[in-house]
Amino acid sequence: MRLWFYALSPFMKRFRISRARKIKRIFPDIDDRSIVDIGGSLHYWRHVKQEIEPKQVTIYNIALDNQFDAANAGGAPENIQASVYDGKHIPASDKQIDVLICNSVIEHVPPGERVGLAREIMRAARNYVIQTPAKVFPLEPHFVMPFLHWLPRRIGRTVVKFSPFGLVHRDPSLTQTFFDEVNILSANEFRTLFPEGEFVVERFLFIPKSYLIIHKA
Repeated sequence: MRLWFYALSPFMKRFRISRARKIKRIFPDIDDRSIVDIGGSLHYWRHVKQEIEPKQVTIYNIALDNQFDAANAGGAPENIQASVYDGKHIPASDKQIDVLICNSVIEHVPPGERVGLAREIMRAARNYVIQTPAKVFPLEPHFVMPFLHWLPRRIGRTVVKFSPFGLVHRDPSLTQTFFDEVNILSANEFRTLFPEGEFVVERFLFIPKSYLIIHKA
């Protein structure tokens, strides 16, 4: 599955850089601050390095794959540390985190656990930027299949094997497991999780592509 995300990386880079510039405008001194990245990756920070390079980035993931191996692609830069956590309890005291970033993670969290993650973010971080794909965008971004996320889940689970993701992997079990994991939120669902933050829409060809919640103390 990692190869799939490598293949999408050039297309994702443009949007990541645009979002990094937005973060820089919101936090002009971001390069002098420490960031916690929930569910993050080294690829993201390599993409945005020319725009933002915080003095310290701590990535928390429920598992670490080989992108964090020091022998792989040069390993992690010195200012980036990665740790495993349980996905529910952010290892920080109340408001200890200066800036928290969470990109395209909340849609992978089981619906019954999303409120808990949102509360943890608001508890632990003074400032945060949360991003998730927009449900109204016609292309499902994980499988690169138009309208897939608009279908009833039962039908989507059947047709997802014909998506580019399914055709590349040729593993129906893997494809269906990943489909079951991803459930894109509506704008209202997303805003309800983070009532304190400012709701921002990222657009592509005038269509909402992603939603952001930005909270600046």
